[in-house]
Amino acid sequence: MLITSVPIFATEPRAGLPGEEIHVTLFIKGVTDIVSPFAGFTYEKDDSFFLKLPEKEGLELINLKITKADGEISEITLPLMIKKISSKLFIYTPEATTEKVSVAGSFNGWNANSDIMEKTSSGKFEILMTVPPGIHSYKLVIDGKWITDPANPEKSADGFGGFNSILSIKEKKVKTPFQKRESLEGGKWKLVFSYFDDAFKGYKVILYYRGEVREKVYDGTSVSFSLPEGEGLETVYLWASDRDGNFSPMCIIPKNFSEEPSWPQTVIYSLMTDRFYNGDKSNDNPVVMDGLSPKANYMGGDFAGIKQKIEDGYFARLGVNCIWISPVIDNVGGAFKDALPPHRYFTGYHGYWPASFVKTEERFGSAADLKAMIKTAHAHGIKVIDDMVFNHVHTEHPWYGEHPEWFGKLELPNGEKNIRKFDEYPFTTWFDSFLPSFDYSNGKAVEAVVKNALWWIEEFGFDGARLDAVKHIPYNFWKAFAGATKETFGSKFYMVGESIASRKDINSFVSAEMLDGQFDFPLYWPIRDVFALGKENYKMLSEQLGDSLENYKNVYYMSPLLGNHDFPRFMAYADGDITGDEKKIGWENPPRVDNPESYGKIKNAFTFLLTNPGIPMIYYGDEIAMTGAADPDNRRMMMFDNTGKNEKDVFDHVSKLLHSRAKSPAVTMGRHDDLLTEDKLWAYIKHYFQDSVIVVFNAHKQKRKLVLKLPEYVPAGGFYKSIFTGRKYKIKKGQVVIKTEAASSDVFCFSQSD
Repeated sequence: MLITSVPIFATEPRAGLPGEEIHVTLFIKGVTDIVSPFAGFTYEKDDSFFLKLPEKEGLELINLKITKADGEISEITLPLMIKKISSKLFIYTPEATTEKVSVAGSFNGWNANSDIMEKTSSGKFEILMTVPPGIHSYKLVIDGKWITDPANPEKSADGFGGFNSILSIKEKKVKTPFQKRESLEGGKWKLVFSYFDDAFKGYKVILYYRGEVREKVYDGTSVSFSLPEGEGLETVYLWASDRDGNFSPMCIIPKNFSEEPSWPQTVIYSLMTDRFYNGDKSNDNPVVMDGLSPKANYMGGDFAGIKQKIEDGYFARLGVNCIWISPVIDNVGGAFKDALPPHRYFTGYHGYWPASFVKTEERFGSAADLKAMIKTAHAHGIKVIDDMVFNHVHTEHPWYGEHPEWFGKLELPNGEKNIRKFDEYPFTTWFDSFLPSFDYSNGKAVEAVVKNALWWIEEFGFDGARLDAVKHIPYNFWKAFAGATKETFGSKFYMVGESIASRKDINSFVSAEMLDGQFDFPLYWPIRDVFALGKENYKMLSEQLGDSLENYKNVYYMSPLLGNHDFPRFMAYADGDITGDEKKIGWENPPRVDNPESYGKIKNAFTFLLTNPGIPMIYYGDEIAMTGAADPDNRRMMMFDNTGKNEKDVFDHVSKLLHSRAKSPAVTMGRHDDLLTEDKLWAYIKHYFQDSVIVVFNAHKQKRKLVLKLPEYVPAGGFYKSIFTGRKYKIKKGQVVIKTEAASSDVFCFSQSD
């Protein structure tokens, strides 16, 4: 019998709820049979199977024996964490005659009809629901009207000008041991963990690596593991269980064995090609049309301009190693009227109106120009992500004329137009009357779009894809696309999705079978509220960060952000310019930065963004504090000249953060612990074995001195040094005293010697 290794992406640990049935696909070619002694196992076909989870919480180790057509046999262990669910009683007391009340939130897919409250004899409405641990957003739906829960004072912005109620469900957590030390010796990766407390003696420490499970008992001092040295990015999964058999949450520990930065060590710079830099004026061809504003027309940016800025060293000076460019595919040539009031005209300068499946947008450059830009990026150590649009095409796209059966209908049976009906028809609604959405219940549409996407990736050598409107495209498409992409290009190709949704809904598209990660919009709103608007405090942000760190399947592949091309810029919020209709403001009263304090706000926000794990995204121009209201005002031409002292100061701040981040495994792959959390003061430590970084925020208008007690894993002696000022603070008796400026943030890296 031949025993072989299995790719790690095929065997990542899974999580589920008691009694849940989950479907698993391993993405291994040529599988003819899978067997397992696990009681809830049912083989489906090929490399897929079902698992019926037991009615208990804890860690299950699923042993699998996989047979392939050539007789090759693989034996692997799949860890599966079964999470506890809790009960919550929702009560609504009506103020007027009420017929129907329901609860809709992140825990039930925001379905207003799935959990209907019952009317009691007292006239109140009640429902007892099971809710998994975590921080959840929800609303009550009163006779069709969505409101926050009057009985719950906890709220958070919903991203649409209103609020969601917030429900926090806590669970008993078993502590995982701290990362004490790691080393590479003789082809072995040696890991040492410790609780630094003999009270944990007898706890089991379970480690999962490359399809194998190792288990040791903590002896009161430390636990050591010796693993085979890997290639590229490898991942260790760690659990602990107490003496009563309760399990900790899963702890993910990445390790990059290559000199090339892995995706968790990558920072994405998002740019709109037309609005970045004009490197070739010969392809300038704005649309000429009465009533078309220059704001909504082509401005001349192109592939040649991006290439020039790579060669000029702009990205190297800033410190980013990946650029996400707007869609490169050919767009329709003219201007089209928005279906919704005030019915303004727009061109396809943004790239989201595909009118071809093989041609690049001529105003951006030829296929040769695009290849030259990508080749230059790669030569400078910069990855390139393409923005891929799979939800729709333009009516002038040949597919719409040749295969109308691949698309949803614009006219509904009742005569209404199916435009932006995101709740009623989330997978077939049109974004506009000239943008037919695919109907992926048609398998031929799925096959054609996936095949075409693979051609673009291979032809031009893209390193990843930003995927538009993920939640409006059904799971069957994403499984087909992700499966084909991973099979063709391997696990190094990164797929990041855009879903403005709850963490639960975002998570539903992230797995070994689908996307690698998504943008962390649930964290975007608190970042904006705290740093730009000053509406919330650091305690709230700490909780929201904790929810992201704990609940995403692999937070190191998620992408946090300060803003993007769909929202007013951070500086417009920070400067108090978004006080009404954000689109109207952009057209009639475009913001400019008037308050010098706003530059400090975006610097503090960048400190937060760039000192936490994931693959952070920077929207072009934010690094120099550009402002702008809603689309298209937030898509102004990038400024490379005539920047003032404040803009250069923000650039320098971001650049120092990025260059420090690139050298710090504690920031990119480490563990997070809060050292001090108050409304206006926050200090946390990022820790990866011997490496640690302290980050502090002071929202007070006066300087503060922080006395920080350090965790046991920080070695005695040594000091922490500011990446901005170079000032050093010595460690004495297990603590460090740090001075902070007013309304500021700072980052301190650990060192044991000069």
